[in-house]
Amino acid sequence: MGTIFIQIAMKKVLFFLSLLFFVSLQAQKNDPTLISRHRPGLLWYFDGLRPTKSTDNHKYDRLIFDLTYNDWVGDLNPFHNRWNSIGFNTCFMNDLKFKKTNVFSLGIGVGYGFSTISSSKRFVIDQQLVEIANLKKSSVYDYASIHIHRFYIPLELRFSSKNWNRFKFAFGGSIGINSGISQSLIGRDGSTQQFTSLKANTPLLNYGLHCRFGLRNFAVFSSYQINGFFREPSNPNLHQLQIGLSISLF
Repeated sequence: MGTIFIQIAMKKVLFFLSLLFFVSLQAQKNDPTLISRHRPGLLWYFDGLRPTKSTDNHKYDRLIFDLTYNDWVGDLNPFHNRWNSIGFNTCFMNDLKFKKTNVFSLGIGVGYGFSTISSSKRFVIDQQLVEIANLKKSSVYDYASIHIHRFYIPLELRFSSKNWNRFKFAFGGSIGINSGISQSLIGRDGSTQQFTSLKANTPLLNYGLHCRFGLRNFAVFSSYQINGFFREPSNPNLHQLQIGLSISLF
């Protein structure tokens, strides 16, 4: 049931992001005033509870959604996972401009991320000892799925061109807390056959690097977790890798 619920939730997230993508394109296409105001995209006119300042017209990427493919680097080779190793991040960012030229800025905020990593590999837990094992073809299990929930604080240095149809690049890092990490063994019928919490074997804190580059509302996103996935040095050396697309709403 848990796996079915997650699959339904992920489908709803994909539908929601696709809808935002379509609405954002239409908003940019149909409203010529967006160019003169330097605020293209859906919700770019959102001003909160205070009057708009002229400098606010040049602030971007304050609400960001990342749709990601998740993988490992280290003791497991990348790009050997299942297609459903997907997840999403969402973060609220404050865009702090360095100068009136609006070329460089500093982004800081709060975020939440959910990741799924599914493959034919499973983790065998024996107290603090963790081993990587293959799922046998004769097994009742189809694949193993790792679920990761985290809250984090992102900090990034941003560059963007001055024109309204702007190029943007951001590089930074994040530090956060793993609020929940678990492994589910999925049966041939798609249901969860075995659930194991990994919180006792993984660190509470996580920290990593990330970058984005793209045009206007859309960007390519990648991130790398610097600290290992498991707590003990004797356990497998694994670092989470994410590659995906970002949509900035305003």
